[in-house]
Amino acid sequence: MALTGPILDDRTYQQLREELVRRIPVYAPEWTDHNESDPGIALLELFAYLGESLLYRFNQIPDTTKIEFLRLLGVRPRPARPARVLLTASTELPQGVQVLRDSVAQAGAVAFQTEDEVYAWPLDVLAAGKGKLPPARTAAEVERRAVASAMAGLGPNDAHEHYRTVLAPADPMDAEAVPLTVSGTWDNTLWIALLRKKATDPQQLAGRTLFLGLAFDETVPADFALQDLDGHGQDYRSTGLGIEAPPMIWQLWAGSDRDRKSYYTTVEVLGDSTGGLVSTGVVKLGLPKQLPVFDPARTNPQGDPGCPPVLIDEKQAALVVGWLRVARPATSGDSIRPVRWTGVNAVSAVQSRTAAAELLGTGTGDPDQDHPLTQRPVLTGTARVQVEEADGWRDWTEVEDFVASAPDDRHYTIDLTAGVVRFGAPRVPQPGQRIRVLSYRYGGGLVGNVPAGAIGQLGQVRAANPLPAVGGADAVSLAEALDAIPAELHRRDRAVVAQDFRDLACEVTGVVRAEVLPLLHPDTPTVRAAGVVTVVVWPGEDLRTPDAPMPDRGLLRRVAAYLDQRRLLTTELYVVPPTYQRIVLAAGVRVRAGYQVDAVRRWVELILRQYLAPVPPYGPEGGGWPLGRTVRRAELEAVAVQVDGVEYLEDLTLGRVDAKGVITEADTVELARWEVPRLVEITVVQGKPLRLGEKYTPPSSDLIVLPTLPEVC
Repeated sequence: MALTGPILDDRTYQQLREELVRRIPVYAPEWTDHNESDPGIALLELFAYLGESLLYRFNQIPDTTKIEFLRLLGVRPRPARPARVLLTASTELPQGVQVLRDSVAQAGAVAFQTEDEVYAWPLDVLAAGKGKLPPARTAAEVERRAVASAMAGLGPNDAHEHYRTVLAPADPMDAEAVPLTVSGTWDNTLWIALLRKKATDPQQLAGRTLFLGLAFDETVPADFALQDLDGHGQDYRSTGLGIEAPPMIWQLWAGSDRDRKSYYTTVEVLGDSTGGLVSTGVVKLGLPKQLPVFDPARTNPQGDPGCPPVLIDEKQAALVVGWLRVARPATSGDSIRPVRWTGVNAVSAVQSRTAAAELLGTGTGDPDQDHPLTQRPVLTGTARVQVEEADGWRDWTEVEDFVASAPDDRHYTIDLTAGVVRFGAPRVPQPGQRIRVLSYRYGGGLVGNVPAGAIGQLGQVRAANPLPAVGGADAVSLAEALDAIPAELHRRDRAVVAQDFRDLACEVTGVVRAEVLPLLHPDTPTVRAAGVVTVVVWPGEDLRTPDAPMPDRGLLRRVAAYLDQRRLLTTELYVVPPTYQRIVLAAGVRVRAGYQVDAVRRWVELILRQYLAPVPPYGPEGGGWPLGRTVRRAELEAVAVQVDGVEYLEDLTLGRVDAKGVITEADTVELARWEVPRLVEITVVQGKPLRLGEKYTPPSSDLIVLPTLPEVC
């Protein structure tokens, strides 16, 4: 419930003026001219205007008191969080172009700054793999494969397999695009072709750095079922979801000889924000100084298992100037995640701007000195504050509070949302000591979550964002911060009881709902497991299935990392997506006279969908459908008849859909304690309801209507 601050005095300018005029006969009865042209009335109106301004400031006292109360308790309301996005730069200069760190890219009024430098080359990249083929089923296919084997010099008795070249999607936002599944290739290897542009000089790349951007498919299947994990629950354990950079082998293909043996040059990994090809990010590769010359005429792809995959598109094949390959050692027992997109000249950017140096003022020697910054909200850990002391300018350290500050500690705090630097006790700037901030970053907010393709320029080069920006969130309001005080004081940033896990999980950007299942292990959900806590999370949005949102592995990973730092050492923590039990509904209503039938039908369907929805602000109590709550036909009937325009309900049929798609009619659908319903189909008609699974067909008329053209003279 939002807190409404008290209004100490709500009088307006007009009310003050009228009150002053009414008092004239009491104090000055001889003053009878109360028109606006009278000089005395003009003075009263001026007084009323100034009085209204004073009352406005007076009414701010409650909010100020609340803020001071939060500060006294040590509760820091969550500040605005910046969005992050992956950018790709492009150039036509043969020698490339350097884009420095903190370069600005614009998406309308929203600014992003690069978090690292990037050197852009006139290159394109193409990710490919050697996909496995099913057994040949036709004579033509058998003959085609036999010809390919003969061209490679292999006979029927020689052990070999055939593959087809599969490519990563060019557009990661294409809903029909299929990610490149590296685990489904013969060599478990991701191949990346370097494609030339008109101005490309491959020798310019020798000894230089290549910035590769990679995005992986981290979606969770919509039919995820906790009870079917069957030993794979460790994939959702907090320690298993964390990014631990696995061993990777990056190599540059150097050609093959006549004995069908490929040669490779090792490529040094200078930086990797993907965590070993686990999450979306950038890999910085140091190319060798002696760059192998790629000559397609000297390659022997037929029969060489170490050769790159053959590109079917001849135009693409003609542009190849080199092949990179990356794989994990055979002993790692893991494969690279499905690849959604690859790009070159990639760099990560954050929604922010860098402010120039500012002189904040001079010290007074008093405790609780406040010095406002010119820009806000400020991003955490980006400000560098200095105080001019006897021996020159000295750096001061930002802290959350002054509880642990010693008399000699140079500490300060920042109200990130208000943009105020505060010096508390025991050490503060003394009288005459100047205070300055060398730089800081400001920005953040929900507005930073721009869609893919919103950015077109990065500094002086062309750029694009193939993926949407994510992670931006607005600062919490004062009312929300006050509502969170009891829980904040109770848990003290630690996860002990179920409510602690629920509240902390909801603090992660992108989480709209979290539920806790104590003593439940994902591998054995029906057996109580001591010391185990399983957290179910729902995302704020899911464009694939908005009615049954599923988090991706990236969100699960962020929640796991956030909770893992706050759980008890003996707690075994799992973070899982929700499990949906599919149901269907068919309702028949009788519409009151004077109401449009189609409008009432749509309202009944909408109210039932919202009542069964899994996320806030819908559900029986506004928090989404409770975990494990039985779906009852009688309860849904009571909901449907509440719609204005429904005279009565003819009937309502409820059905359960099993894994094979078979519908079973039932009065109640029992749910496991980790399940919520998903309404996959609903029909609402006037009169008797349709059979479950039957599609609604709008009424049509057999009358043929023909146009009549007017006569024109």
